[in-house]
Amino acid sequence: MEVNRILDHIYDFLRELKPYHLPIGDRVRIGSNGDGGYVLLNRGLQDVEVLYSYGVGTNSDFEFMFCEKYNAIARLYDHTVDTMPLKKDFLYFKKQGVGAKKSGSVNTIENHINENGDGNKKLILKIDVEGAEWDTLLHTPNATLESFEQIAIEIHNLHSFCPVYNGINLAKSILDKKTQVIKKINNLFYLYHAHANNFQPLFYVNRFKLPNVMELTFVNKKYFKSAEYSKTIFPTEFDRPNNPERADIKLHFWPFHSGTINYLLSIVIQIGWRKGWKKMLNIIYNCLESKWKSVIIAIKLRRPTSYS
Repeated sequence: MEVNRILDHIYDFLRELKPYHLPIGDRVRIGSNGDGGYVLLNRGLQDVEVLYSYGVGTNSDFEFMFCEKYNAIARLYDHTVDTMPLKKDFLYFKKQGVGAKKSGSVNTIENHINENGDGNKKLILKIDVEGAEWDTLLHTPNATLESFEQIAIEIHNLHSFCPVYNGINLAKSILDKKTQVIKKINNLFYLYHAHANNFQPLFYVNRFKLPNVMELTFVNKKYFKSAEYSKTIFPTEFDRPNNPERADIKLHFWPFHSGTINYLLSIVIQIGWRKGWKKMLNIIYNCLESKWKSVIIAIKLRRPTSYS
């Protein structure tokens, strides 16, 4: 019974991660060709005035390239570093983190926007804060979230805390909170793009697979009357492995596609049988390999983690 309850919560979480196809615009990659790059919807980006970026670390390529391309400014926040790795007149850094409330060295997204007088401007949000995103977004008012045209976010610790990949975060209380956060975003945005960070492994549990870290792009619903579930094959031509020494994680499983048969048909439609037959064989192989791994994991003949 306990296993079934865990699986129910995994299902509830994963079904919130079904990507959508949006009828206007195409994808564009901004930033590094490895870790630190994000895929956005190439619609209305030229109108963005301010990029809010949380989590700078040692790489500000995304912020630099976005501002250069679209003539915007960026406000960068990170309480773990003393300065930006790249200094430009259009990049503004503050040594402050982000959180659910103002406390010590962190402040809220809402407060930052108000302090800067950016409430009536076209905004975009990038957030990569190593797990702090869950509390931050849970307590961010809907009106603040809705002020962003797009949100590019790296979500962390989906099944485990690195480097011990034991599935501890699949517990009901932890997974429920993450589901609540994604639902909150989904009420205002469409999930447009999904990419698994291959620095950390997938976790197999029964019929499900979960990446531990993912890069997600959400697009504000206000510009679209409706949207259909995506038939895009992830990773796309715009994606790059975060770890260049390892193959990208193929999201050839639910909820990132609707089933192997539909997936194969979408390849035929998108690129044709002659060009797509190798890719189709690869997908069939990956599907069989995944099912085989699930079986031998279930009978405890191997660990429940894998990078494919």
